[in-house]
This record gives sequence, structure tokens and C-alpha cells, in this order.
Amino acid sequence: MRWGRQFSPTWALATYNPAREGSTVDDQETYLGTPIGGKLRFRPPTDLIPNLDKIAASHLAPWQKLEIFRIHLLPSLSHHLASGRVLKDCLTQLDTECRKFLGLICNLPNHATVPFFYADRRVGGLVTCRLTDDADIWTIARAAQLLTCRDPTVRNICREQLHDTIRRGFRNEHPGVLPVGEYLSGSVDGGLYRLRYAEAGSNLWTLARQAAKRLGVRIDVSGDENLRIVADDVSVSPVKAVRGLRKVARQRYTRDPISDKSHQGVVATGLSLEDKSKDMARLVSCRTLLSFRDWRYLHRSRFDILPLRGHSWFCSQEQDTSCRRCGKENETGFHVLNHCEEGLQLATKRHNTIQDLLESLLVKQGHDVTINNAIPGQRLRPDVEFQLSGSRVMVDVVVCYDQPGSMENAYQRKYDKYSSHGRILPLVVGSLGSWYPRNDEIRSILGINGRSWGAFRFRARLAAIQGSMEMVCAHFHHGAPNPEAEDIPPLP
Repeated sequence: MRWGRQFSPTWALATYNPAREGSTVDDQETYLGTPIGGKLRFRPPTDLIPNLDKIAASHLAPWQKLEIFRIHLLPSLSHHLASGRVLKDCLTQLDTECRKFLGLICNLPNHATVPFFYADRRVGGLVTCRLTDDADIWTIARAAQLLTCRDPTVRNICREQLHDTIRRGFRNEHPGVLPVGEYLSGSVDGGLYRLRYAEAGSNLWTLARQAAKRLGVRIDVSGDENLRIVADDVSVSPVKAVRGLRKVARQRYTRDPISDKSHQGVVATGLSLEDKSKDMARLVSCRTLLSFRDWRYLHRSRFDILPLRGHSWFCSQEQDTSCRRCGKENETGFHVLNHCEEGLQLATKRHNTIQDLLESLLVKQGHDVTINNAIPGQRLRPDVEFQLSGSRVMVDVVVCYDQPGSMENAYQRKYDKYSSHGRILPLVVGSLGSWYPRNDEIRSILGINGRSWGAFRFRARLAAIQGSMEMVCAHFHHGAPNPEAEDIPPLP
């Protein structure tokens, strides 16, 4: 059986039934590289894994490798995934290989949490697509697009085949109006639990039903021309189904690190406090300002899976868990980035870099600022002080661990410390790039324009990350390294 050029491959996949054409169940054709026929499941011909090996072995920067993976390699499978008939075990294997590749370029161990690879970049994720989810997304999108096709012939044929599939699933015993929406949504209500799939056979509509059930998607067909695809808080038309459902999947993976009660999700909760800007996305894009050294330690630090003695999975209970440098407290990411006495010099340098950025911003806004000026009769020295409408205004910078509780406590400590001496505006920045929402009060009170404030916010978060990565590197190498050095020895 040969398809004419006037038929699209998706329409052919939806309407072809070998039993009706007098063909045998083993008949199969290839249309634009996609098998069509009785053998409804296939392994896509792909050179994804060899290409991953080539990119991994190349001399590209890690962020460039990530960009090639997201922009070029993953979309190369979209044509095959759109058929909805790719074997799931094949996609699962490819997903595993992709995670190994991403773990390599991000310097992550095998026990890194899986949602990290698919979560939004604003919480530290890599915002890639999971192929098993993407296959279901394409299946649902193609089914919905065929049912609302502008060509009335294609639309009517597809709807009739869908109705026929449902009737045969009920063995032609279902009276009244067919539950089309409930069927496509994977529901078992209204007697749908009695469906016999062997009677209906396997086609695009049965595959779409299974995909919707796996993704938790509801397909609303209450209006002939207003079919909607609904999942969580997202409702999209068939034309925008792929983008909308990918957004839903990304949101679900983003919620996983935030709700993670283990140490791997702590920093993600801090990063999620600020969700309006694209600062974090810029840091993992191909135009990132991070160095090779920063990239090497950043992702491990954010998931607190650096090889530190304070973690039970790194050292046995019999071994010493105290800091290898100062010998105090358990050696965790929280201690290394904020409390280790041996890292105090670098922590001060990190603080002063952010303070200098703040001073430059305020001077450009026309404020006459003083730096580290002692309050008369007190030993307190606010970082930045200036006059506003005749009143003393103080801005004090604090860099703390990226945990909402730690950032809130740091803000309150600064307020309690300086509030009796004038108006205090604490500036709280996370060690790994978090931004405390109340920092934006500085902008609103001082009337700083959005562009200047956005540039300052990005540079301050970048400075915090770069300073923290210098501290981590110095911690493992027992001395401050040359900031320009890129050939950093591997972690112990």
C-alpha cells in the first residue's frame, strides 16, 4: 500500500488500518523515515548516542555542549516521536544515556536527583526534555490537531475513526452519546473501565488515551471547534499543545526539587524565591559569564553533593565529620560557604565585591554615599550610608546560605541591629545566587529604574556565585587558587 503525496504522515498513521485494506498484520511501509502499518511500535533510527560521545569528547565549553544538546540533538527525534509509536523501552534507554551525558558536562555524580535535568533554570535545573514524556506530548498534540483540522474531510474521517474505536472497545454495546472527551483523557468513569482494547485495536486514539492517562492530561471536547487540552493550571489549544504540555512537564519537575526534603533541594527553595527575572537562565546559557572553574563546582554545590565529610553518603559513621580545614562543625556546603574560619578572607572578598557594585549603582543614581562609616557613639559600621529627605538611610550587605529560613533570619538580624539608628535596608544575597524578595524594596524606596536595578541584581548574584566557587575551590585545594587558572585538579 502506497500513500499519495496529498496525505500527511500523521493523517496516514491515524487512519490506516490494515484489516480494512485487506493487508496482513505484518505489512509495513516507511513514510518519511517513519514505519507505518500493522507493526505499530518501532525503534527510531537515531545516532543520538554516537553524537553525544562526539560532543562530550570535543573541546567545546560545557555550556556550549549543553546548548547543542538542547537546540539540535533533542529536536532531531521530534519527527519520530510525533508518530506516537516509538518503543518506550528505547526512549527510556536514550533518556538514561542523555542524563549520563548531562551529568558529565555538569560534573555531577550518579546520585544527583533526576528532576534537576528537566527542571526550570530559575531553580538551578537544565530545562531539557525527557523523551518518554515528549513522546506522549507529541501523541496528544497530533491527536488533538487532527480532530480540529481545517480540512473538513480529514477532520470528519478522524472523528469517525475515533468514534468507531470507542464503539468497538464497548463491543458496539454503548448506547447514547459516546464519551469522547473522557475516553481521550484516559478516564475510567462512565463505564470506560469496561473497554476491551483488543476489540478496538491499536491506533493513534488508543495511544493518545494512554498518553493522556500517563501525563494526567484532560481533553475537553465540549465544543466542536473549541477543543482544549488541560493539565494542572495550563489550558491550551491544539495548535499550541506541544509548548503548553512541555511547560506543564517542566513545572512538575521544577516542583520536585523545591519539595525535596533532602539536602539536594535546599538551595532550589532559595533560588525559587525570585521567579520574575531570567538571571539564572543567563548563567547556564551559551553566553554565560561563569568560568570553567565556576561551572565545575556550581551544580554540585547547589545540590550540596560535594564530597564533604559531613555527608553520611560520603563518609562512614566511624570517620571524622568535622571540617578538614578549620576542624569545627560538620563539613557541609552550608559550613564551607558561610562559616568556615579558613574561608573568611574569601568570604569578605565576596561581600566587598557586592558592596562595590551597590556603591556604584547608588552613585550613578545621584546619592552621596559613605562606606563603612561608624555611627556616632557606636561601634556599628553600616556598609553604605547616605541621606534621603534629611534622614539617614543605611544599606548593609549580607551573603548567607541559599535557604529561605537562613535568608529571612539574616534580614531580621540586620534590621534588629541597625533599626534604632535610622532606616535600614538589608541586602540579602544567597551564596549560590538566590535573591531575597525584600531586596527589591531598595529599588522602590530609592526610585531606581528597572533596567539599572536588573543589571545590578544580575551582577550581584553572579559575584556571589563566583566568590563562592572560589571558596569551594580553595577548600579542596587548601589555598586560594589563581583565579585565572582553568586546569583545576579533580575533586578528591
